[in-house]
Amino acid sequence: MKKITSLLMLTIALFIFKTSSAQLLFVEDFNYPVGDSLGDHGWVYNSGGTVNTLKVVAPGLTFPGYGSSGVGNSVRLFSTGEDAYKNYTTPDSSGSQYASFMVRVDTARTGDYFFALISSTSATNYTARVYAKDSVGLVSFGISKGTLASGQGYTPFNYLPGVTYLLVAKYTFNPSTLDDVVSLYVFTGTVPVTEPPVPTLGPVASTATDATNLGRVAVRQGTSASSPTLQIDGIRVSKSWSNIATGLVNTSTVASTFKLSQNYPNPFNPTTKISFALPVSGLVTLKVYNAIGKEVSNLVNSRMNAGSYTVDFNGANLNSGVYFYHLEIAGENGQVYSDQKKLMLVK
Repeated sequence: MKKITSLLMLTIALFIFKTSSAQLLFVEDFNYPVGDSLGDHGWVYNSGGTVNTLKVVAPGLTFPGYGSSGVGNSVRLFSTGEDAYKNYTTPDSSGSQYASFMVRVDTARTGDYFFALISSTSATNYTARVYAKDSVGLVSFGISKGTLASGQGYTPFNYLPGVTYLLVAKYTFNPSTLDDVVSLYVFTGTVPVTEPPVPTLGPVASTATDATNLGRVAVRQGTSASSPTLQIDGIRVSKSWSNIATGLVNTSTVASTFKLSQNYPNPFNPTTKISFALPVSGLVTLKVYNAIGKEVSNLVNSRMNAGSYTVDFNGANLNSGVYFYHLEIAGENGQVYSDQKKLMLVK
């Protein structure tokens, strides 16, 4: 293990931190007391008055392999009422953003959006709008970049009400005008380690204006005739698919020292857990390599707050053998830490 505090390493660390394109921009697990208003926890009410106020309810939702599964509680959205937004850690306007969340639709109606992203300076310019509508007693999910008139679509598959699904809304910034695109992934089982080559829906063509940036998450209750009644939980916005797929869990907000623990179980088949601790916030990478030094998995590549974390590694697509996992941290205080350990996959 190493701790380096030289001015040179501080400069490098800050440069890496500022230019990283794979940050975890937003996390909301609704880990608050039941009955609390979202307004008590950083959410800003922007419409809907005092009808069906957004409050924390129990229990939280669960989904296999998702990092926010079973953490905290959830929020119930009725078919009409208050809408609210909450700011990202840092707004972003490049590459792609993945907004993931668990949702259980109890009642779908004629169709309206209940989740969206907005710019860091707007409370109304919704984009990456995620919809739910009734489809002969089943649920169809949809997405649009802007208004219905600008273009939107619904999934070719229907889903059961009362069942928890994981949805991922993807927004991709492109350099020209009116060419940013949105897509939607809907998962019924474990999230794949790598981004599927084809989304469940999209990319959806649209004439809507491109977002200047994205810096807020919004939840919306819409109208009584069109909007669904549902629970939503475990919202994450990331620049990296790995933050969705690897089951990264924050187990504590306090850590006394940098630490990379031995994976457990070890040997394993095909999944194991890797734990690490950060006494300060910073840019974190955690990668797995085979015996000849080839990278086989990028588990973490994001800015993270101080605390203790656990991440799942799935070796289902790998051969039996010895592998190595390597952790690197560029702390905001200038400290740089790295460590490596061995793990063994036995099938």
